Amino acid sequence: MDDLEVEYHTSAGAFKAVAGVSFDLLQGETLGIVGESGCGKSTTGRAVLRLDPIAGGRVRFKDEAIDEAGPRRMQELRREMQMIFQDPVSSLNPRRSVKEIVMEGAAIDGVSKKERLDEAPEILGQVGLPSERFADMLPRQLSGGQAQRVAIGRALAVRPGLLICDEPISALDVSVQAQILNLLEELKEKYDLTIVFIAHDLGVVRSFSDNVLVMYLGKTCEFGDAVEVYDRPAHPYTRGLLDSVPNPEAEGGFDGPALQGDIPSPLKPPSGCRFRARCPIAQERCAMEEPQMREVRPGQFAACHFPLD
Repeated sequence: MDDLEVEYHTSAGAFKAVAGVSFDLLQGETLGIVGESGCGKSTTGRAVLRLDPIAGGRVRFKDEAIDEAGPRRMQELRREMQMIFQDPVSSLNPRRSVKEIVMEGAAIDGVSKKERLDEAPEILGQVGLPSERFADMLPRQLSGGQAQRVAIGRALAVRPGLLICDEPISALDVSVQAQILNLLEELKEKYDLTIVFIAHDLGVVRSFSDNVLVMYLGKTCEFGDAVEVYDRPAHPYTRGLLDSVPNPEAEGGFDGPALQGDIPSPLKPPSGCRFRARCPIAQERCAMEEPQMREVRPGQFAACHFPLD
């Protein structure tokens, strides 16, 4: 992905929800995308599948330009790129049974009904939902964790190479979150999946991801190895996100001061560095010049004029 831009038009004017995001992802890797609500992380994931229109930049999948693909070719490509949504229940057709839902992609591909019914028990078994109990249930009869397992099964039924997970555990109880993460890890290893994992829970992203990309107001702040970024953040925004994570063992319940202020309106982002209005180390240069992504440590990149030591 190179310089991705996604633009929305509202009654108050147009704004770029994603304004020049770039990253590379190798087969079998997991990239975590983090940031506060409204930073553009979910829009970035949706744009990869062209669920949101691409206003600029280039998105490539297996050396094919997704941004240039026609409707028919895009439909074919989506068989190899699947998405798991945040709200598991609302992402499922309430009128269809579980066995029909998990085989929706196969039905679109023209697989016969008999073949779909024969394969559904295997898919359900892979996501921990025994067919004899769950196959004929409707979504309203499922718990949140069970519904998310159905959504994962539906995505895997077409054997994708890329799986985009848009906050797939945020609506679930803590105990169920661990189960879903373990399931995704197992399926990743089994099918050699490449995963984009979008979340606001920094602890989850660190444990699940190979690399992490930090976004703020449509821009990339920092990118690098997940452990390195968490242990030695280079951007003040990343440091602020980490300090804002609750820690019962720390004095006051947090490791450091929480981020101050609110995210500015994307309709009128600040000049220069978009984070400068909330940054504790901002200087005059930050208002005059937009920082560019640069390597501040081996394999670690940050868009900051004054990166942290």
